[in-house]
Amino acid sequence: MHRRLMHESDLVPGRAAHRLYVHVVWPTLGSIPLITAEARDALERHLIVLSRRLDAQPLCVRVLSERAHILLRFKPGHSVSELVSRLKGSSEAALNLEGHSVRWGRGYAAISIGGDDVRRVMRRIVRLTDPAPVSVPRSASAPRRFGRRKGTARPLPAVDAPEPSG
Repeated sequence: MHRRLMHESDLVPGRAAHRLYVHVVWPTLGSIPLITAEARDALERHLIVLSRRLDAQPLCVRVLSERAHILLRFKPGHSVSELVSRLKGSSEAALNLEGHSVRWGRGYAAISIGGDDVRRVMRRIVRLTDPAPVSVPRSASAPRRFGRRKGTARPLPAVDAPEPSG
């Protein structure tokens, strides 16, 4: 079976043949669920428009209450850090002007994606859902008293770690 290595649009004269795909994820401040359902819709639209203005093609955008995921195709001359910095800064400012209180945390994760895996990653991003709120048992949240006997260990409250997202 013959496999095409290039897309038809890559063969157009004057166009560079490039296919760089990056899945970028960044959290809210403290990974606290700060983004409401209303703000999610506005934020997704804003990220799509801004990505295009920055000459990057957004393939999939998904905003959850405590983080944003975006799968981008961009040109080799782009800087991932510059692009993410502009996306975060502009989206935070725009949403705050609209009355939504959104603060992004520091940093981001960026993973390059091979062309064969783009559809799989897109499906995975689309299927992401917000985690269920963690309920801490009353006994675990009660404060511990000092002055225990030596050699007795303090039990640690259970913490549910988020699943790796991609």
